[in-house]
Amino acid sequence: MELKTDRLIIRPWRDEDVKHYLAMSVDVGYNCFTPPGVYLVKDQAEALEKVRARMQNFSNFGIGKFPIFLKATGEFIGTCGADKFELEGKSEYELGYRFMLNHWNKGYATESANAVLDYLFKKLKIPQVHAFAVYQNPASLKVIEKVGFTYLRDFQWFNITHRLYVKSCS
Repeated sequence: MELKTDRLIIRPWRDEDVKHYLAMSVDVGYNCFTPPGVYLVKDQAEALEKVRARMQNFSNFGIGKFPIFLKATGEFIGTCGADKFELEGKSEYELGYRFMLNHWNKGYATESANAVLDYLFKKLKIPQVHAFAVYQNPASLKVIEKVGFTYLRDFQWFNITHRLYVKSCS
């Protein structure tokens, strides 16, 4: 699997992506709306474990939060993809994206989200996908709405109120 847009390449993780995981683990933009320490690793070995866990998730389910690279330069800029999450006792799919701070506000979230949604609906035949973000992240909420999600309600994730959205395959 490799997704290409006008400006981006989105693909599964590889062992050599450890350097990208290390970079994102300490980037303030990447971690801005994440509970502290979720992506933090102490060394390259721990980063490799995290990368391999992501590789295994893709191998098992065809999903994950994939690394994104600029097509023009090959630069790593963030991640986008889907993971399973539990919602009211039911396993659902959640679209998510995160970008390094110097790549915010350039349209990459919308571009990558549309490519990943196309993959989820057309290739994997997933009937519906959820997305959520905190009120304090209006840029992410705007992306969620721009790519066609419908607001459902507020809900708690990691004991923090998020706006929950859904999009069905159409």
